[in-house]
Formats: sequence, C-alpha cells, structure tokens
Amino acid sequence: MTEPPSGKPRNVAVISEAARALAARTAESPGRDMSRPVCEIRESSRAASASACNAAVKATGVTLSERMISNVTCMVIDPPEPRSDRQIVYLFGGGFTLGSPFEDLPISASLSAKTGARVIAPDYPLAPEHPYPAALDACANVIASILADAPGACLCGESAGGNLALGAVHRLRSESHPQPRALALLSPAVDLSDFGDSGLANRDPFVRAADAEFFHSCLVPDGVDLDDPGLSPIYGPFDASFPPVMLTTGTRDFMLSGCVRLDRVLRESGVESTLRVWEGMWHVFEYYPGIPEAEASLIEIAAFLNRHFD
Repeated sequence: MTEPPSGKPRNVAVISEAARALAARTAESPGRDMSRPVCEIRESSRAASASACNAAVKATGVTLSERMISNVTCMVIDPPEPRSDRQIVYLFGGGFTLGSPFEDLPISASLSAKTGARVIAPDYPLAPEHPYPAALDACANVIASILADAPGACLCGESAGGNLALGAVHRLRSESHPQPRALALLSPAVDLSDFGDSGLANRDPFVRAADAEFFHSCLVPDGVDLDDPGLSPIYGPFDASFPPVMLTTGTRDFMLSGCVRLDRVLRESGVESTLRVWEGMWHVFEYYPGIPEAEASLIEIAAFLNRHFD
C-alpha cells in the first residue's frame, strides 16, 4: 500500500474532502420546493445543471445530435474516438417527473468518451402529464428498435432510468426481443413499494423521503399495484439468461437497500451481478464531476461496459 508523507497507511474508506463538503452544503439546504408547479421545478433544475452539462460536452469532446426512434426524440452522443459499432442506450433519471437527456450529460458524455460508444438517450415522456406506463412503453420501444439493428448494444440508466432499464428488459424478454449485452445501473429505483432501511434512514443529502413521495404521486395512477414488475422491476422474472448487471450506490444513498436486495435476487437467480457500494456517497454521486469518487466510479462502469463490448 502506498503511504502518504505522514507515514500512516492511506485510509481508503475515508471520503474525499470535496465530497464531504458538497454533502454538507446540500444537507443544510432546504431541498426542492415541491409545492411549485412541475414545469417550474423542471425549468429550475435544467437551469441549475446547464453549466455542468455544457462543461461535460467540452471536457469529453463529444458531439450531440438528435434522432427520432420509435416516435421518441433521442439525443445522440458521439465520442471523439468511436470504436467500431459500439452503442449504449442511456436512460436519464429524475423521479420519472424531472430530467432530460441534456441534464444527464455529466454521466452519459463521460461514458461515451470512456467506451468509444455512441450513446442514445431517449427523451421519454414525464409524469404527471404522462403517468405509468408511458415512460416504460417509450423506452422499451426505443431499446427494441436499437437492439434489432445493433444486437451488441449495452443499456445504462440512473435512478428512475435504472428502473426503466430493468422494466424494459423484462418486457423485451417476455416478447422474445433481443436483449442488451449488459446493464450498468446507477442508484436504480427497483422497488417503488418499499425503499427499505435506507429509505427509512433518510440520510441522503440529495434525495429525501419527501422527494420520493412527490415522484410517486405524479407517476402512479390510483389502483395500480406497486408490485407490478413494470413499476418495481425487482419482482420481475430473473434467471441465468438475464444479461450481466453492474450496480453502483453509496452508503448514504436513499436507494441503497434496493440495490443490495436486487444484487441478492440477481445472484440467487444465476445472473452475473457486480455491486459497488461507495463509502459516504449518495444517490447518483457520479453526477458531480467535482468529486474524485465520481470519476473513479465512471471509470469502473466504463471498464465493465468495455469488458462486455469486447
């Protein structure tokens, strides 16, 4: 082990000072004001992320364009050094209510550059204007179309996007469509009926119980069973033919319990599963390029995807 100048061994469990400071500042903030109209929340979220997203495009050297796939507008992210026919379908997060492909560029652009893959990010319909199953329908259709032409494509998603990725693969399998080669899921929401111990602990500085309740109220129509695998994909059918999965989360992630539970379900079903739990990290910490843990995790995710592309 490399030792620092003090002579003491490096403590790999200690989070970076940048991450500690960011978490502390966020934890002291009042959080999202969910009493405002959804359109205003979306506008403020996009405005707050614009600088980081534009910086991600510049830093990675990717180019952006648009393409219609299965009647869904998709952002196409091309890397500066493309590698053969590699493609990734990337599903953004935002509680099924907020977000867009643009707002996830700190992650998707980085993965494009690190893998040499073209990334296709569907701009799927958001709740409450388009409640369940509108987003799942759109994502499943786009993924099926892409896999029909590029059967070696991989699938990525963060938070709600991770939920949609799993739900879409369940649907593709039930309809005998080709499956993605592998799935990389960042803090996926896998069980909307129960967020487990991490939800009860409510220690995540970026996602709070009130946020989850608001998103749930927007997405789920009255009378819909939350155990439906389309909403809570952990209850879907898994077996050894399911594609390999990588899960990333953190010890403060609101969705940690779901990730741990899903990893167990996958392994017990014979699926290749890699669970990475980062000390002190929160929900989709990879979104914040100012902390070294984000870059380190994205490097690991890219290595997982590269391994399954090759």
